Amino acid sequence: MSVWGIICLTLSLAYASLLLIYFVAWLFIPTQKKPFGLEPKQRFSILIPARNEAQSIIACLNAIIQQDYPTDCYEIIVIDDFSTDETAVLVQTFMAENKLFPIKLLQAELLKIKGKKACITAAVEQAQFDFICLTDADCTRGKEWLKAINALIQKKATQMIYGPVFFSANNLFEQSQTLEFMGLVGIGAAAIQLKNPNMCSAANLIFKKSAFYEIGGYAGNENIASGDDEFLLHKIFKLYPNEVFFMKDYRAIVETSPNGSMEELAQQRRRWVSKSTKYDNRYITAILVGAYFFNFSMFWNALAGFFMPGLWLIFGLQIGLKILAEGLLIFAVLRFFKQSKLILLLPWVEPFHILYVLIIGIWANIQTFTWKERKLQ
Repeated sequence: MSVWGIICLTLSLAYASLLLIYFVAWLFIPTQKKPFGLEPKQRFSILIPARNEAQSIIACLNAIIQQDYPTDCYEIIVIDDFSTDETAVLVQTFMAENKLFPIKLLQAELLKIKGKKACITAAVEQAQFDFICLTDADCTRGKEWLKAINALIQKKATQMIYGPVFFSANNLFEQSQTLEFMGLVGIGAAAIQLKNPNMCSAANLIFKKSAFYEIGGYAGNENIASGDDEFLLHKIFKLYPNEVFFMKDYRAIVETSPNGSMEELAQQRRRWVSKSTKYDNRYITAILVGAYFFNFSMFWNALAGFFMPGLWLIFGLQIGLKILAEGLLIFAVLRFFKQSKLILLLPWVEPFHILYVLIIGIWANIQTFTWKERKLQ
């Protein structure tokens, strides 16, 4: 076998082996069963950063006030980050129509702050309770979301919980995004189980206010556009490695919508990938770089195979290992979310995913990008 062939095989086996480790770790995460007779004990401050979320903020708030949980055991704090639409007005109207619920609106313009991290920090300062539930304004959830969180906290000493997040898709383009995101959820959950966390989502992230202050909040990461969730995860885990968990409980799922267009998808993924070189843990950066070169080698073999047909054999082996390893993990995660049938789309999605990784991986690190009508870098 040529040197190039050995390199390709090494990258493929390393990638597949890592995903198989994540697959096994996912299986070992205990599924939390619905407890009987467990009384609400914890109190929560639910923080919702919002920028131009007029289309979704009311559904988000409705899902929270419909929780099967005592209203004196939680509060809702919406932080409006210079919205140019009717987000703030809608929240104020909602508050007036639901006076029995503890809802507060903070406005970044009045506080003279800007950006998601600054908004979250300001809201944490205003929070009454020690357990912070961070979520996004375009998310909904079931009525037992807080009950599930309460149950885990009563069972284990907890500083941070990463809760399950699902993309509710309506068409093939959105379902393709769901498949990719399920892989990311599985990897993030498994990495926490392996005591080597890498990623999480601010759509469903619970942490203690006291821990936030112990780690200095976002100090050192303030100027990075993304990472309001993952930098917290890494910092809190470093201080409390045995008190950070993924919550594998169906009642705790938070649902959000995938991107509706290629432009929105590209901008979001560029925002996510832009922090890939900013991690203190170089192991994470190394994994991302390795995955990038694995996808590059597949692209090269598929292209160069027109001139050297032997490379198509290597490509076939590579993509076969990729589908097998990713399929095992994604199918296991989809089963938890009761969406197993989506796995049938995986062979169709894989070739596009290779191109997507190559393009976004470079693009995210060389140009500014736009998010919620705001240019970031």
